[in-house]
Amino acid sequence: MKISKDSLLTTRRIAHRGLHDNKTIPENSLAAFRNAVDHGYGIELDVYLTDDGTLIVHHDPSLKRTCGVRMHPEKIDSSRLEKYRLMNTDETIPRFKDVLGLVGGKIGLVIEIKTTRKVDAVCEAVRDILKDYDGEYWIESFDPRIVRWWHEHCPDVVLGQLYDIYALQRLYARKLGTHKYIDFIASQCGIVTKPFFGKVRAARPEVVTVVWTVRTPDQLAHAVREADNFIFESNLKNSGYIPLPDPIVK
Repeated sequence: MKISKDSLLTTRRIAHRGLHDNKTIPENSLAAFRNAVDHGYGIELDVYLTDDGTLIVHHDPSLKRTCGVRMHPEKIDSSRLEKYRLMNTDETIPRFKDVLGLVGGKIGLVIEIKTTRKVDAVCEAVRDILKDYDGEYWIESFDPRIVRWWHEHCPDVVLGQLYDIYALQRLYARKLGTHKYIDFIASQCGIVTKPFFGKVRAARPEVVTVVWTVRTPDQLAHAVREADNFIFESNLKNSGYIPLPDPIVK
């Protein structure tokens, strides 16, 4: 069992893309990650590898929503990251190495590697930068090829398969057999009770279940009832969102 009972990632609630409001504190920014650390939350974040070889933290496959630019994150000139301002704030797209430096092992990280055609290059880059990181982290991806890469090349790393509502995505992951060796399931709210997950959990009861993204009271109730932990999002002022949950899993 690679996940210990006192793991930061099973004993602390996890802030989706950091603790942000997408107004003054944008998602996947150094400010959002600093805020999460200050409040004692784990952090979920997303990683791309740019064409010039830099790991950056960003979620969408386009910069349009976050930076107002129609560009894929892989196409960013990483020497000019300061020009990509997030949500019209002074925060910019961060380098993954700078996020690791900021967190410094104070809290656990859920690192989602985004789907890519460059599976080997991206996974190798993430592995290499984490070699010297003195902190707790989990690796996850929607792409079962990425999950399989980590299983084959870094079997000691805590590893999870992300599942969404689309049956084809689950079928692809099932075809590649990721459920046989993952350490945790990360599923969208509402689908963890589907028959497939029941079979996995019955066959491998040690597998940790994490649901995402908890935003409403109903989703919160579901997550507490059905999962070992959850990834949440709050706008910090509770305007239509759940209030900040207790950072400690009880």
